[in-house]
Amino acid sequence: MEYYTQNRPVSTGRSAYAYCVKCDAPMTGDEAALNYKFVNRLAKEFLCPACLGERMGVSAEYLRGMIVTFRKQGCRMFSPWVEDDE
Repeated sequence: MEYYTQNRPVSTGRSAYAYCVKCDAPMTGDEAALNYKFVNRLAKEFLCPACLGERMGVSAEYLRGMIVTFRKQGCRMFSPWVEDDE
């Protein structure tokens, strides 16, 4: 697993980086990065997109769309965006 300068792993989408403290759902690094972005940059406990969306009053689909937006913008907390060649 590769690391950025602040020891935040790059999500490969294969294994869980964290687990939701509310529902114990496995989460990818990108889903955990939403907590860094929206809750606290020093977060130690994470909420899955469904639980975070419930807390924020938005849908989980909206938050997953925000992951794509942040990745396309090049935010280094999220895994790099790769364009499909199709």
